[in-house]
Amino acid sequence: MPTPAFFAVLRDASKLAAAAADDLAAQGAKIAAATDDVAILAAKAGVKTSGVAGDDLAVGAGQISGISPNRELAALWRITKGSARNKIWLGALLLIAGHLLPDAITVALVIGGLYLAYEGGEGLLSMLHPSPDTVIEPPMSEDEKVRGAINTDRILSLEMGIISLAAIGDVSLSYKIAVLILVGFVMTVGVYGLIAVIIRLDDMGLALARADNGLKKKLGYRMANAAPIILKILGPLGMVAMMAVAGGIITHIFHIEFPHWTIGLLGDIACGTIVGLILAGGQHLLLKIKNSFTAGT
Repeated sequence: MPTPAFFAVLRDASKLAAAAADDLAAQGAKIAAATDDVAILAAKAGVKTSGVAGDDLAVGAGQISGISPNRELAALWRITKGSARNKIWLGALLLIAGHLLPDAITVALVIGGLYLAYEGGEGLLSMLHPSPDTVIEPPMSEDEKVRGAINTDRILSLEMGIISLAAIGDVSLSYKIAVLILVGFVMTVGVYGLIAVIIRLDDMGLALARADNGLKKKLGYRMANAAPIILKILGPLGMVAMMAVAGGIITHIFHIEFPHWTIGLLGDIACGTIVGLILAGGQHLLLKIKNSFTAGT
């Protein structure tokens, strides 16, 4: 027959179980709230870094072109792994730098914005005034293209990390790590997954074109014809995205406000273009002065 001591122990165990359940529920609520916060911060950072992702998409697709069709996906996979490694060690470096030097992220953001503006201005000048000296370079090997793409991605991944940290502001270290991981994963998978679809779009179109169904055949031909057009317009779109990101950084630093997001986007593109042309044009002018001075001596 159970004793009073047994019922006392049972009562205490029930209280402990109830307290543990309450703690678990509270912890679950905290985790759910933290997950929501990370998702909101990651979405905010993702919007800010979308321009860099667009430029990354254009650069990555350009690097893959020219590789043997049966090696395109293998080369893209190598670039994807390199991009993931870039985001890991650069993210760690940014977190350490931001902890030791809190103003380092802002300084890096400004420098990165000016660099993106310069790169966009240089590309725009090259389009408007192509160099008369045509240099025929030997075709690059797959390894050279992969290394070049990973090196370029390193710069873009750094910009992506800087903009993400600047977008989420002063939050805890755990939130910063979570946002960098989430944004890095989504951007890497999204960008290089989309590149994989683009470079295989013509193959998918040709496969559909062989079907007996007239609608599938028509769709297949359109997909096959769309692939080279998409690859052709990715470059200019990437340049516009680069200008928008650079301009957005500059307008943010100088607290320039626009009445509507569409006007703000156009204002960012215009600002990035103006600053980029000034920087790139200034560099070309200094180079001409240096060359003329060297020739005179």
